Amino acid sequence: MLSSQETKEYIFRQLDLLNKDSLVEVMQFIEYLQFRNQPILSPSTQGAHVAFGIWSDYPEANDPASFAQALRQNIEKRRSG
Repeated sequence: MLSSQETKEYIFRQLDLLNKDSLVEVMQFIEYLQFRNQPILSPSTQGAHVAFGIWSDYPEANDPASFAQALRQNIEKRRSG
């Protein structure tokens, strides 16, 4: 079994081999892992969740809250389907 540091180094090496689309999938999976135990937000509480701010620096996310919510919905669809 690899140590935590060896595991991180292995993951970083593998990331360098992925294309842009695959990197987006990895990013989405990481978000899923970080927030999978968070309650599902009702429309009235959107924007109050800490995850919404992490996308603010991404140019493809003009509206960070909507972008993060769309990612979460895609992950939830994969998980249930």
